[in-house]
This record gives sequence, C-alpha cells and structure tokens, in this order.
Amino acid sequence: MAGSGDLVTGALGFVGLHLVTSLLRDGRTVYGVGRHPAGTRPPERAGDFVPRDAEAGLTGAVRYEGPAGGFTYVPLALEQAAPIRELLARIRVGAVFHLAAQSSAGLSFRDPADTFVSNVQGTLNLLEAVRALPDTARPQLLSIGSSEEYGPQPGERLLDEETPLNPISPYAVSKVAQSLLCRQYARSWGLPVVVARSFSHTGPGQDTRFAFPSFARQIAAAEAGRGPEEVVTGDLSAVRDFLDVRDVVAAYRLLVRRGEPGTIYNVCSGTALTIREGLEILVRGARRPLTIRTDPARSRPSDTPRLVGDNTRLRRATGWQPECSIGGALLGLLEEARREFT
Repeated sequence: MAGSGDLVTGALGFVGLHLVTSLLRDGRTVYGVGRHPAGTRPPERAGDFVPRDAEAGLTGAVRYEGPAGGFTYVPLALEQAAPIRELLARIRVGAVFHLAAQSSAGLSFRDPADTFVSNVQGTLNLLEAVRALPDTARPQLLSIGSSEEYGPQPGERLLDEETPLNPISPYAVSKVAQSLLCRQYARSWGLPVVVARSFSHTGPGQDTRFAFPSFARQIAAAEAGRGPEEVVTGDLSAVRDFLDVRDVVAAYRLLVRRGEPGTIYNVCSGTALTIREGLEILVRGARRPLTIRTDPARSRPSDTPRLVGDNTRLRRATGWQPECSIGGALLGLLEEARREFT
C-alpha cells in the first residue's frame, strides 16, 4: 500500500506553506520539493519555518522546523524526470499535492517558454514518476489548475466545469494542457489523479507580484512614512472570485480524499468581487488618507474581464464550505504588510 505521508510540490510557495502547516497540525508526515536557481540553497526562512539540519539519506535535503512541526524538504526541479522518479520510489507517500508551477499570468507573457516547461513538462514528469510505481504504492495525486483556463466568456453566469475553455495567456494555455494531461493519465493508465481548478485566492504570505498584497504593502509603506501617499494600480475593473487561502487548503485536502479520479473541480466562492472593491476595503482600513493612481504599464497585454465560478461539484463531492471572509483576508494582508515597516 502507499505510505501514510504526504508530498507537497512547490512546498515553500504561498499556498504550499499554508498546506504544509495544515498537514503538520494534523500530525501528518510531510515531504516538500521545489526548484531553486542553480547554485543556490533553500531559503534561510520560509514563512514560519527555518532550516535546522541536513536530512540524512536524501541528497540535498534539509529539515525545516516551525510552530506546526517539521518537514523534510528536497530541492528538486520537476522539469527533470529522474529526481522525482527516484524520490517517489524511496519515500512512499499516500498523497501528492502538486502545487509547483510558474503561477503568474503576467510573467508568462515575458517568459512563455519557462511557463510551459514548469507547468507542463514538470507535471508530465510527476505523472510518469507515479505511473512507474507498483499499483499498490501509487499515491493519490491532486493537480492544481486555474480559472484562467476559462478565459473570457459571454454574459455573467457562474462558470462550471463544463464551460468551454478559452485561455488567453501563455500561463492559461499551460494550465489547460496540465489539466487535460492529468485527466488523460487517469483515463489511460488508471492513475488516481484529481484536478482542482482554482479561482483567485489571497492571504498571508502571498507575493507582492499579485494585486492585493501589492496594494497592502503600498498602504503600509505610506502609513510608515516610507512611501508616497498613494496606491499605484493596474486595471481595477476585472471581476474575480476570491477565497481565503485557508479555505483553498481545506478544499485541496478534501479533494485528495474524496475527489473522483479524472474529474475536475472548481475551487471557488461563487461570489463576484472587482479588484476596485477589494482595494476599497484595504483603503478603508488605512490609517491615513490615500489617493489611487492607475499606471497603464501595470496592466497585462490581455486579460479576462470576469471569472466567477460555480462550486456545486466540489460541495457535493466533499461537503466543503468556505469559512473565511474575503474582507478578513484582505485586512490580514494589511496587518502583515505593516509588520514589515515596524
């Protein structure tokens, strides 16, 4: 049988660290992997975790420790086939949460090649590594897709999993390929692969490349007198469906246990929020008056005006319900940003 531990790819990323923390709090044995630039070591701090010791028996592995416990982390690029195949043959896990990705649609326009290598080739190598295992040792695998796969759609209806795909960025196209590849491996090879098609989410630890963390940091800098008394933005008209990252993690954990292999599930709230409305929540929480300035250079070459999802399939399969408010998540970002300037 497959082992009782869990493997998280992209473990030191935004969602990865929240997922690792959740798993550790439930007493799970956790392994993480992620890629790093050539010649560099894993970071000296990742969220609440710091490296303590080298991990014996796994080349390059380190042990990260934090308030929730410790986990083994292996610097490993999924874009290379052999390392992930060798690792899975050795550690025997029961579930793989595949979060590793080049996750910025904006960056994908500047570097489409790396986006495809990371998201498609990396996923293919992971699937092949799972397929190489004996049937009884194959872990459940959850692959993370994106609402960007849907692209622009007519009208304002909620997008369900049968909505025709219409990707308009290299990132979105790569995620379509990733999701279809996972479904094909479930159908052709019987791999226990489930796909989560995630809509927008935010929360503590998100990179300032993304809109709301960027806004929060600008506000905190202005409050501390270390930045202009304005928030510089891109296009604020986009309508999105936001979840708190902790609700996303809860959905992922349920899907890896209760999802149907070969099936795609939207992970979303079903509630529309414009980027402007989210910014207004942050500005109302600011400690001094601020102006808003739009910079056209911050807009993407092409963007989807509206992405709001239907989570019926997810709720019926798992019983999942979101528990956190998006307003609370946004104000939490602001509190986190303030700590940088104190």
